[in-house]
This record gives sequence, structure tokens and C-alpha cells, in this order.
Amino acid sequence: MFRSVQIPCAAVLLSMSCVPQAFAQSSVNIAGVIGEGVAYTSNVGGKSSTYLLPAGVLRPNTLWINVQEDLGGGYKALASLSTMFGMNNGATLGAPGAFFSRESYVGLANGYGTLTLGQQRDFMFDTLTLQGYAGAFYQGIWGAHMGPFPAFGVPYVIGNSYDFDRLNGEALNNAVKFKSASFGGFTFGAMYSFGGVPGHFGNSSASSFSANYQFANGGVGAAYTMTKLPSIDQGNAGIRNFGIGGRYKIGDTQFALLGTVSRNTATGAQIDSVDTTVSYDFSAFWTLAGTYTYMGGNAQLGNNHANQFGSTLTYRFSKRTSVYASLAWQRASGRTALARINSTLPSASGSAVQTSAALNIQHAF
Repeated sequence: MFRSVQIPCAAVLLSMSCVPQAFAQSSVNIAGVIGEGVAYTSNVGGKSSTYLLPAGVLRPNTLWINVQEDLGGGYKALASLSTMFGMNNGATLGAPGAFFSRESYVGLANGYGTLTLGQQRDFMFDTLTLQGYAGAFYQGIWGAHMGPFPAFGVPYVIGNSYDFDRLNGEALNNAVKFKSASFGGFTFGAMYSFGGVPGHFGNSSASSFSANYQFANGGVGAAYTMTKLPSIDQGNAGIRNFGIGGRYKIGDTQFALLGTVSRNTATGAQIDSVDTTVSYDFSAFWTLAGTYTYMGGNAQLGNNHANQFGSTLTYRFSKRTSVYASLAWQRASGRTALARINSTLPSASGSAVQTSAALNIQHAF
């Protein structure tokens, strides 16, 4: 999707004062996405709002630095540093206080798979979103699930429920991750994030697993993540996520379906969600994707639920530059339920309905 910029190895050697022989088969690639847009939301705390989106809707502004070295014998060393940032002021987005706020890891790879260590995203994102099963792949941050569930207890950002099933990509610290190579289209993975609490091995830890099968016109996959969080029962409980999805393409039309179950293991609060997407390529330049999402909370969440529709119309000037229009509408139901689509806004709608629209430009390099 992105064109990498190859930095000559000699430049790396000079800057790092390294021995040339050690880096003869090394490469450093720089890639990224830059975008911004103008957005309108019908109701934010009772008033409409027009504002700039510092990273657009579909993809966050991201800079990647990827390093790879051929060690011989089918082995490779690799490392990656990536950060998200706002276009308007250059501020870091994502994990608070983290310079590399997206991912940062180092590892080894061979014909069986890849083993990496560092700050990394789990398989709810890697398998369900990156493989095109989730509505968030087609609708961006407005396709990531939120809704009228402020009591759920997710501490990632404002609202306590944004991305409750981790489809938008939440990084885990201190993580060891294995991703298999493809064996006839089948891949699997396992991940463990160390909590780092002396004397309490499992406190504030996390684990994630996945299985995925890709075939000519589509794929199916499942993922599980359990994340214990310091803000939930002092790190002894947390959020448990499970999801299963698939996609299939017929001609220029792609269909995707995803279901997730997210549960706060301390309170018993649970959200079940389903989203289905249809994406159609009118030509090499135009694509329209529409997603319907249902989110339902249990009794601990007041039996609140929400129905949401999202659409994105994209025009590609080239493989790297595009403009797109985004539209999202949500109706919340339940006692005192307030609609909420976008986590970047300071408060929910003042009513059960919210509409957001945006026009964006995006460049990948």
C-alpha cells in the first residue's frame, strides 16, 4: 500500500560509525501516511461543532522506520519504530507520553514465522482489522466501536468505551509476540505482555491469540485478547475480547462481516457488537464502502444499545494520494443513552442521535 523510501546502507553506516561488513545486507525503510480534513458533528454536548481533524478519519498520520538485516541461513533481524502525530501542531497522538506512540519492537524471522519484543498491537487489530474483516478497516476511527457505554471502563481515551474491542489498534507494552508464516494460507499467532509488577507475575499483564485462513477471494479469522489494566481492580482484572470475522470478494464488490464480544471481568459489563460492510470499486479511481454496526450492552450497562451507519467515498488521484468523504450516523437506545461516534471530541451527544461528516485528503509515501 505504501511506497518505502530506501536509505542507502552507506549512509546508515556513516551515521552510526558501524563496521561495513556487519551491515552489508541491511536496509532501512521509511514510510508513512499524512492526512487532514474538515469535519462537522451535529451534536457535541448539545451543540453542533465544525473542526479540523488533525489526522483525518480513515487512517492516522503515521511515520514508520523499519530496519531489516539478512543474517544468512534463512534468518533475518528486524526492528520497527512508528509514531502517530497531529497535522495541525505536530503533537504525538496515541499512547500518552510516548514518542513512538504506535509500535516499537525488535525481533528475528525465519521460514516458520516472526518473533518480536517491545510495544506492539495485539491480534484483535492484526487479524480482524488488517485483514479487512472489521468496519474500522473501511471507515477508520468512525468505524471503531464506541457508543452509549460510558460505564464500561476502558481507560484508553475520553469516554471509557472507545475501541472497547481493540479493533482500532491499542498497543501493549513489554510484549513478546509470535506470528507464524503462512502454511497453505493458514496463519496463527500468540502474544504475551508482561505486567512488570514485582511479586505478582500476572498483574497488569495481557495475552492475545489468533488463527486466520486466507484463500483466493477472501478469508476468515478469529482473535482473542485479555488485558488486565491497572485501573481495573488494581490490575487483577480487565477487558476480555473475542472476535471472529470474514470477507469475500465477487468481482469489484467485497463483503465483510465481524462479530465481537467484550467483557469487563471485574464488573461483568459486556458489549456484543456486529458490523457488516459492503465495498464497491466503481473504477480504478472510485471506491464506496458502507458499514452497518450494532452494539448492545448488558444489564450492567443499562441494556443500552446503538445502531450506526457509516460510509466512505474515496477518489484516488494516484496510488499514494486520495481525497475521501466520510459520513457516520448513530442512534442510541436505552435509559439516558447518549450517542457517541468520535472519541476525539470532548463529550457525547446531548441526545440519542449524532451525525458526523468530513472531507479529507490523504497522502501515503
